[in-house]
Amino acid sequence: MNPLDRRSFLKTLAGGAAALPLGMGALAPLPFQVPSTENANTLNVRDFGAVGDGQTDDTLAIQSAVNSAAAVGGGIVYIPAGVYLISASIELFSHTGLRGDGMGASVLKVKDQVGVDIIGVVRTHLARAEQPLTNVVVSDLTLDGNRANQSAGLQFGFFAGVKADVRPPDEDIVCWRVEAHSFQGYGFDPHELTDRLFIIECVSHNNVRDGFAIDGIINGVVRGCIAYNNIRHGFNVITSSRNVILDQNIAYGNQSNGFTIQNGSYNIQITGSMAYQNVGDGIYCIGVNDNFLSNNNIFENNENGIRLRGCARTTVIGNRICNNSQLEHNRFSEVFVDDDGSIPTVDCSFMSNHIASTKEVRARYGVRETPGEGNVVQSGNAYVANRVGGAATSDFALNNVNAVRAMNA
Repeated sequence: MNPLDRRSFLKTLAGGAAALPLGMGALAPLPFQVPSTENANTLNVRDFGAVGDGQTDDTLAIQSAVNSAAAVGGGIVYIPAGVYLISASIELFSHTGLRGDGMGASVLKVKDQVGVDIIGVVRTHLARAEQPLTNVVVSDLTLDGNRANQSAGLQFGFFAGVKADVRPPDEDIVCWRVEAHSFQGYGFDPHELTDRLFIIECVSHNNVRDGFAIDGIINGVVRGCIAYNNIRHGFNVITSSRNVILDQNIAYGNQSNGFTIQNGSYNIQITGSMAYQNVGDGIYCIGVNDNFLSNNNIFENNENGIRLRGCARTTVIGNRICNNSQLEHNRFSEVFVDDDGSIPTVDCSFMSNHIASTKEVRARYGVRETPGEGNVVQSGNAYVANRVGGAATSDFALNNVNAVRAMNA
């Protein structure tokens, strides 16, 4: 069989409705390609001895199927419905993928008391090489960390990427309709370095760390995903990730922030998304520049709706930011702009946002900008054409020396 090339391995996804709650409409057609098994070499894990009965350790059988696909240049490893116990990472190679019968049907589950670290129940192969690992697809599966039955070791759901001194970045990595839950670590942790990462219509919940850690990603799209009840952030963009779009995602009920951008990440867009009922902020940005937050619905978070801390040239436009500060009346703000103690927030724009407190528990301020101290002073931030109302103390509390305020209602 000829090795699979990019064209035969991937195809264009037609636009359609995603199973999103809260009335978030259909997803637009994707501007990139996603997996197709129509012309691919397909291997069934049952033919390699996998049982899927929830009692048998199927790790070696599944890895054997993946190795066989890689040996002929690539292919899809099909995992029929069942529960497959896992005791080590399933490692994928270039032009290989896993496909199940759907979330909740085909389940890869960490076996009880596995006792070892599993840095990705499914992950890209980690080996030194001159060429990048490319074209890996994982779809229609559930990854179950089974953390209630673990007392040792650290387990992640999906993992990709390599350090720069190992090999060139992984390329064209796709997770599509994959659920990751109940891990001691992250649900999804595509890692430094990965170029052209696509996580589409995935779900991550009840993990000890972040639902989705976008960690050292060079270019990527995270679209139509849901993160809930994770012990840290829903979505966490870190380690100088850049050129990443987070579009039409939902983060709720997480124990820290709904969305976080930090650690020098830039050119990050969060658009058309929802963050609600998170224990921290809806969207929190710290120490990052040149990011774009637009058309999001941020409501009923315990602390601030949107907080920029030590940021520059961030645009916040067309968002609905309402009824945050639910932890305590008159304590937090719908929008909070401050420094991180050493770096001020400068040259940011807040335009055409609807900012309101209408519930019994109301935010202290609609928009608050602290002046800073010493050489750390907020400056050059503009607040234009925002609708602000209902805050308990004041709709605006700005650094009036340096802030620009115009046409707000």
